[in-house]
Amino acid sequence: MNDVTSKDSPLERYISILETIAPFSDGLTAAELEAALNLPRTSINRLLHVLLDSGMVNADSVRNRTFRLGNRLLRILQMSPDSEWLATLAQRPLQDLAEETGQSAFISKFDGTEVRSVTCVAPDTPVRTYVMPGMAMPINATASAKAILAFHPDSEVDKLLISELQSFTDKTKTQVVDLKRELASVRERGYATDLAEHVAGLGSIAFPVRTARGAVAFAVGLTGPYGQIIDHNFDAHCQALRSAARQLGKLVDLRTPSEERPLSPDQDEPGSAASKL
Repeated sequence: MNDVTSKDSPLERYISILETIAPFSDGLTAAELEAALNLPRTSINRLLHVLLDSGMVNADSVRNRTFRLGNRLLRILQMSPDSEWLATLAQRPLQDLAEETGQSAFISKFDGTEVRSVTCVAPDTPVRTYVMPGMAMPINATASAKAILAFHPDSEVDKLLISELQSFTDKTKTQVVDLKRELASVRERGYATDLAEHVAGLGSIAFPVRTARGAVAFAVGLTGPYGQIIDHNFDAHCQALRSAARQLGKLVDLRTPSEERPLSPDQDEPGSAASKL
């Protein structure tokens, strides 16, 4: 296929529409796209119809419709390996969280196959724990992986559990039935814990970061010495994490705006942090 043909292919036209819409948070009308791309109105309307049906673009209004990137495409972008934007966006909330609690604050991301840490802010204290960016967060041993995957369908979680669960400490759950029971508890109470399951002597608490689109791809957490994280100020840590998770959810929505819609019943606000595992 030569360059002229490839640049005029249907797929290239769809991509051109998406690229043209992307910089405009308020969207573009069909007439504006027609002028920008120099395509016939009938072609623009046909391409937009397909993109609307596929969820790749959204229409903001019925009258004088404007078109923006759709929820389906934004979910794909959130799941992409590129996490530099998230590290930048999360820096201030994590800094505030670390200062408020005196513990290391971090954020993790699910890319569709595994959960990995993105960035961490450690408090200005003599002894501190640091979560290395890019570190894998095993689903059976880390709070952030549990906090994310507890809110995904069982069928999706099952795909991640096809291999034998690795043991990291004598507290690690290695039986699938035990892990699934814990994930159910996480969904009920709204947060997850790591009770020295990944690293002996360390504890973690993590909350899912919820967005307007409902899909849970991120989790914000605190980690440090077990006693300081779990045994002391547990409820205060949870309160601070819940607030940080809400703030991060709003920031993610600002970066990738979507149509407002109410939460579904299984997306209620996390419950109180009165109990521990």
